[in-house]
Formats: sequence, structure tokens, C-alpha cells
Amino acid sequence: MHRKSSEIFNDWQDQGLITAHNGPDQVITNIAPVETCGAGDLVFVDKPAFIGAVVANKPSCVVTNAKLADEFTALENMAVLIAPNVGLAQALLRQKYTDRELRGDEWPTVHPSAVIHETAKLGEGTVVGPCVVIGANVKTGNECVIMSGSVVEHGAQLGDRTVIHPNVTIGYNCELGHEVIVHSGSVIGAEGFGLAQDSKGKSHRIPQTGKVVLEDRVQVGACNCIDRAAFAETRIGAGTKMDNLCHVGHNVTVGEDCLLIAGLQIGGSTTLGNRIITSGATGFLDHLNICDDTVFLHRAGVTKDVTKPGAYAGIPFQPLGDYMRGQAAVRKVAEMRKRLQKLEAKMVELEEK
Repeated sequence: MHRKSSEIFNDWQDQGLITAHNGPDQVITNIAPVETCGAGDLVFVDKPAFIGAVVANKPSCVVTNAKLADEFTALENMAVLIAPNVGLAQALLRQKYTDRELRGDEWPTVHPSAVIHETAKLGEGTVVGPCVVIGANVKTGNECVIMSGSVVEHGAQLGDRTVIHPNVTIGYNCELGHEVIVHSGSVIGAEGFGLAQDSKGKSHRIPQTGKVVLEDRVQVGACNCIDRAAFAETRIGAGTKMDNLCHVGHNVTVGEDCLLIAGLQIGGSTTLGNRIITSGATGFLDHLNICDDTVFLHRAGVTKDVTKPGAYAGIPFQPLGDYMRGQAAVRKVAEMRKRLQKLEAKMVELEEK
């Protein structure tokens, strides 16, 4: 990275990400954490607790909000960029200026060890790493990256600038939109868990012949499994981000812009709405319908439909306020037991008199 602070301001002011540039124009060579920053660095500060570290370490540029800007404007040799949303500024500036380079020259554009079917069509600028296998009739968009050891089975489609990290499997006929990211070890389009039992209790596989669709800007963490549908599709909506170690069953539909944290389990044919947030180890039974704008906390175990937006928690799940009151009451059980024992003892004394 080698940019002037004024250039960064000019890059982003039209989008409203950076709204003002105060102080001298400084050359930025790196984006660094507040704790270890120094000359040439740009840092992000959204809390007063970080002011002391900035004053002591003297970075060349601070991205902060309007409330804190005056704390830095008078400092010598420091540019101050004002952002209405410092967290969003960090995300977008780091993506643009210091993100990992996935399309560099570590390997040839298509590594000679890759096995690519003659009917596959790779978009312009697509990078294929060592030992990748790409099946028949696969189509990729432009500037995709398929990293070492990954498998893209026949008929799969990838949109522009989609990134497949090492050792990922994209199952046959699955569809990934533009700017999708799938991290290492994940399986998109594993066979769904569909079985039928006979009179002797033996289980018989029901072929799962549908597909998985990941819409634009979906991010799938490491070691996730998203099962293909029995007939139609399992779908993850645009902008949804999944943490590591999540499992999505067959025929599930997840809405747009959800945040799904590690340990998530979604049973087959459940539908999640838009902008849903789950904390770690949340679980949904099968065939449920969950409305938009709901949040699930404290390992929520969701056993029935949710029709009202809000926050829910616990097993069995309940509105967050009820759950917190219940937890507070549980902490007082031991004290209440002692008090009850004292009352019983006094009653016995009165009866003996």
C-alpha cells in the first residue's frame, strides 16, 4: 500500500464512507492495529479507550468518527479522516488496499496439475490452482479463483469473482453467484439426509437430486456442509455470511443478509427469513418458518415457527426478556431453598408448642 490520505479521501467521499479530511496530507504505507502502529500507518478508532495509544504511537493517519475527531486534529503530522461508520470504513478500506492477493503470480494462471474437462468453460482471468478438478460443462465467470485441491463437479456454475479456497467440493449442478466466497474444507451440494425405513427398521437411501444455490456475495466459512435438495434446491440468500462449522439440511431456504455463527444446525425444509442473526450453536428443527429480523442467542433451540420479529434465547427457546428473567431466578434457587428450610424449621417449632 502506498497512498496519500487525500487520495483515500477522494476515493471514498462520493460514497459517503469518508466525509472529511482534517490535518496535513500524509503518505500511508500500511493499515495497522492501534496497539502497534507507528509512522506511515493508518489506524481505525471508534472508542475513547484507544486515544491514548494513538497519541503515544503517532500513526500518520486516523480514521475516526466526528465525536472523536477533535482529539486528533491538533496532533502534529497526523491526517484525520472522518467516517460516519468506522467499522464499515475498516471493512471497505482494508478490502481495497491491504486484502490478500488471490490472483497473484504464485502459480501459473492454470496450474499444469489441474484436471479440467474439455467441455468446461473458464471465464476471463480465472485462476486455477494445483490439483484442482473441474468437471464436464462447468462454467465460471470472470476473475474467479479456484484454489488447490478443490473439486468442481459437472454442471456447476460460478459467477464473476467467486473464490473457492483449498479443498472445497462444489457438487454437480450447484450454482454460485457473483463474489461468493467458500472457505477451506466446505462441501456445497452433499447429498441430503433422506431415508425411508422398511418394516424391519432398515433404512433405505432416497436419492437427493436437487441442487444448492448460493446467491451473490454469500460467504461460507470453513468446514461447512450445505446439503442439496431432494428435488428442487437448497438456497442461501444474497449477502448472507456463514461462520465455520455450520450445517444446512436439504431443501432449506435462508434469506438475505443473515449472519449465521459457528455450530449452526438447520433441519431440512426449514425457511429462514431475511436479516436473521444466530449466536453459536443455534439449532432449528425441520419444516419451520422463521420470520425476518429475528435474533437467536444462548444456544437457542428453535422447535416451532417464529412469526414475530425480536430476540429469542435458550432451550426451549423463548423471548429474550423471559429467558433472562428465568436465568436470574435460577441463580437465586439456592438462596430460596435455604430460606424455605428456615421457614419449615420455624413451622415445626410452632407446631410442637
